[in-house]
Amino acid sequence: MTTLSSPPPSPLFARSSSGSSNGGHMPLRVANVANLLVKMRRHRSKAKEHHIESSSGDAPQTHPSLAEDNAVSARKVPLEESQTFVCRDGVDAAKLLRAVRGALFQKALDVGANVLVDEQWTCTICGPRHRSDGTFRVYINYSAKAARSDRRDPERPVAMENAKAVPGLMTILNRLD
Repeated sequence: MTTLSSPPPSPLFARSSSGSSNGGHMPLRVANVANLLVKMRRHRSKAKEHHIESSSGDAPQTHPSLAEDNAVSARKVPLEESQTFVCRDGVDAAKLLRAVRGALFQKALDVGANVLVDEQWTCTICGPRHRSDGTFRVYINYSAKAARSDRRDPERPVAMENAKAVPGLMTILNRLD
């Protein structure tokens, strides 16, 4: 027990679990510090294990119906949309990707375009490991170029087969822009 007249314990000593003769303290050694750093690194890697990452791929993609020569105008406007969702009980990444692409498509319509080309997305699902309410945070970044075409927009994200999910009946609690 610490009294008002005694100084605080030294940060250079760690408490020992055994009641040794040196007052219950064990000096920190290089080996002890190294073990501490290894434990911290393991903890960080375990935390990242609860992140599920997926993407459309390394390069932008265009739907096959729009990829043909002269299918779209030469002028293309780059657009990007990033949204965060808070979900409970599961994550249906395909639905969330469609929602974000829909917001991006609306931006394309606002600038006078009617199709999206050169699409690319990433989706990161952060599990409920450190949240007591069991919610998932889902971060989606979607980029594409808006263009004009006489063909109809497919209205679905590219590379949907790459989207990873968390099984369960998803409930969206919040949508952050």
